[in-house]
Amino acid sequence: MAAPIIVPLPDCGLTLVFGLVELLDDRGGREDGYKIARDLNFKFSDLLKVMKAAEILGLVSTPAGDVVLEPLGKKFLAADVNERKLMLRERLKVHSLFSYFIRLLHGQEDKSLTKEVVLEHLAMLLPSEKPERQFQTLVNWGRYAEVFGYNKDEDRFYLDQE
Repeated sequence: MAAPIIVPLPDCGLTLVFGLVELLDDRGGREDGYKIARDLNFKFSDLLKVMKAAEILGLVSTPAGDVVLEPLGKKFLAADVNERKLMLRERLKVHSLFSYFIRLLHGQEDKSLTKEVVLEHLAMLLPSEKPERQFQTLVNWGRYAEVFGYNKDEDRFYLDQE
């Protein structure tokens, strides 16, 4: 059996993703990516990370350089914060990196791992990525969606809820 392909997370905060979704809604649901980058005074490479993150979450699609608000993105905008968290949690649980760590944490008696162990796994799984950045994104997105938690005092990464 082949090992699953683990897809890295874009180094991007969720607030930028939510802002992109809101901007697209304000602009009728579709816009040229280069125009958005110019209008926001973003480097296009930075906007690409936001677009990729929004695409991973199912909120947008990116055909031929455009950014298109998907039905899930519209539903997301209409939702309250708890519904948003639930929507993202469902999307993240099936993302390869999140599902890998969910399975790994389920195998631990206390459903937690040290940050050092998580960083080692990230370095092995994604050798061309910076483990610390992947860790921060994993924690930040996971915290928002209540998939993972992180206790900084103990440097422990844990399952937030089932």
